[in-house]
Amino acid sequence: MANNTDSRTIAAVDKSCAILDELQELRSATLSELADHLGLSPGSIHPHLVTLTENQFVAKKNGVYYPGFKFLRVGETRRRDDPLYRHAADSVGDLAEATGTRAQIYVEEFGMATCVDQRGSSNSILPVDKVGDHVHLHVIAAGKAMLAEFSDDRVEAIIESHGLPADTEHSIVDEAALYEELSEVSEQGYAINDEEHMTGLSAVGTAVTAENGDVMGALSVAFPSSNMGDDEFMRTIPHAVVSAANTIELEARIENKDN
Repeated sequence: MANNTDSRTIAAVDKSCAILDELQELRSATLSELADHLGLSPGSIHPHLVTLTENQFVAKKNGVYYPGFKFLRVGETRRRDDPLYRHAADSVGDLAEATGTRAQIYVEEFGMATCVDQRGSSNSILPVDKVGDHVHLHVIAAGKAMLAEFSDDRVEAIIESHGLPADTEHSIVDEAALYEELSEVSEQGYAINDEEHMTGLSAVGTAVTAENGDVMGALSVAFPSSNMGDDEFMRTIPHAVVSAANTIELEARIENKDN
């Protein structure tokens, strides 16, 4: 449940948000199942479920509650309004096919990376992060690419808020080591995730920035870690990702000038 130390928060809304988060994790649940998972009495959460159902954020069928499809409409509207998605949606499919990889678009929100789109070539790996998934920035190539564009103060705030948890034994868990890698990312213009998010999976990612320097998000491609030993592959992949990001940046800047 959300932190209530800020006097501006509303306890009832916090509880409704906790119910929605738990329902999303469970996919579906009865009233008693939700109460058990939240450690609350059925009577205390039932009014919230009734209100959420009346507002179509929760659906109920045969005594089982589900997240409502209203979230799909809300999320898709937000995604289509995102400038990076608008300009990169077509490019990401082309990048996946050209490189034989799975390509993803990530944006940063609340100190986490959110996957807003992903496409794969006919022979690419299955998606690791699905659209809408939240991932720690420091364990993926796209996340490190974005961190490298942020100020030290912002990176520090993200670390303070989320820590540096490990997804695999290869994840960076030391702050000094992360800053050293981010410096390298800044120099070369792209980041590498070598089995840091999932064993057997590697990725190359680069940030996409607006004309004013703001980070719009990042583009990355994922592939089996065995490809890391292929010199030709590792020469061409970073160039392809950076080139696609540069094209997206240019298109976004042209649109801004036209408007």
